[in-house]
Amino acid sequence: MKNKLTLFLMVLMSSILLAACGGNDNNAATEDDQNEEQPNEQVDPEKVVAKVNGEEIKGQDYNSMMQQTQMMMMQYGQAGDPETIKEQTLNTLIDQELLSQEVANKGYTATEEEVEESIAEIKANYETEEQFEEELESIPLTMETLKKQIADDVAFRKYLDKELAAAEITDEQVKEYYEQAKEQSEAQKQQNEEQTEEEETPFPELADVQDQIRSQLEQQEVQKQLQAIVEDLKANSEIERLI
Repeated sequence: MKNKLTLFLMVLMSSILLAACGGNDNNAATEDDQNEEQPNEQVDPEKVVAKVNGEEIKGQDYNSMMQQTQMMMMQYGQAGDPETIKEQTLNTLIDQELLSQEVANKGYTATEEEVEESIAEIKANYETEEQFEEELESIPLTMETLKKQIADDVAFRKYLDKELAAAEITDEQVKEYYEQAKEQSEAQKQQNEEQTEEEETPFPELADVQDQIRSQLEQQEVQKQLQAIVEDLKANSEIERLI
């Protein structure tokens, strides 16, 4: 599981941020929707599924992102109907392409050495080359696609470091977030009449989780800035959805 999560996070790091700012606020499906849910059909790898400022997004990228979207939704306990997954997949690909073009226009790129170093770090989590290749197939990803996503990710990180304002999270914000989370936890415990005292898990102390809270708040600030950038790019771009 650790190996799978490591590769999954490295490949989807940018995509998760982009999906969060894609403007799609779909809720998790109801139980009936989950029961009726059918697997999404893949499209012809060479079929053009969308165009962004004349740049084509093809079926091979759509198929890969669709499965990654499904995995990500399941990881967060969500279940989307085929149309929702299709829409989210296209949203993510379009947003990704918009930012990719913006990053390229700003002159940010990844070197071959940087890509190879990232791949070596991923492979280090696997005992054998065969295990690594099996993991790629299960996602699924080809080595070519993985290298492209890593190159995009490296360039994207450079863009974030230089173009986005640094998030300054105060101790007061961390404490406020902690207190709200603690209140919600206590309210949930009170509502759960079946829970016994022995089953209760003590809420962590602020000192034990303040670093994680600060990191999460920083990520939220990045997402807000990215959302504004993506919306501006959309307003000034030509976007065609072809499926």
